Amino acid sequence: MDTTTLIIIGVAAVLIIAVALALALAVGSNRVPLGNRLRLRKRFGGEYDRAIEVHGGRKAAERELADRLERHRRLRLRRPGEEEKARYRDAWIAVQQEFVDDPERALRDSRRVLTEAMTALGYPDEPSGVDDASFDRRLDELSVDHGNEVAAVHRSGQPGRDISQTEHLREALVAHRRLLDSLLGGVGGWPTAHGKEKHPHKREVTP
Repeated sequence: MDTTTLIIIGVAAVLIIAVALALALAVGSNRVPLGNRLRLRKRFGGEYDRAIEVHGGRKAAERELADRLERHRRLRLRRPGEEEKARYRDAWIAVQQEFVDDPERALRDSRRVLTEAMTALGYPDEPSGVDDASFDRRLDELSVDHGNEVAAVHRSGQPGRDISQTEHLREALVAHRRLLDSLLGGVGGWPTAHGKEKHPHKREVTP
């Protein structure tokens, strides 16, 4: 084998190795390290699995959740005082009482109460109001701290389930209330429209 042939073989081998390394680096750069993946799953809870369903894969979901974490780090959140907690609980009592006569309006008002609470506590505002897209963006921000509750809100809003419209709205309202309770740091017994107290994690509230 002459010198020219050896040189050609050597150059080809170097190129193959270089391409293999480049591909390995490219693939590795798109992977979330196992430790980070476990932290994301633990931080977001049920919302981690829902994000995978929405984005159609783990990689895209984890990028989205990592973006939420990065935005969350820039927020200046605070805890509510006892008077604030009482005020939002009173607002929720009004929503529950409203459900009997107008369930759809009660659900809209429950979004309003949630929106007012999260904005007051430092989460970003949505100037476009309480339409579905704006509400979903608010839920994204809340999911960093309240992933299981946010996932439950999303599940309650899924269409096509074999339940009545009123039952569908009732489940959504209960999910909203549990998210509000988590957002406020646990208010305790939530009074119902009939004046009795039920713990939100022990028994469903009938609006």
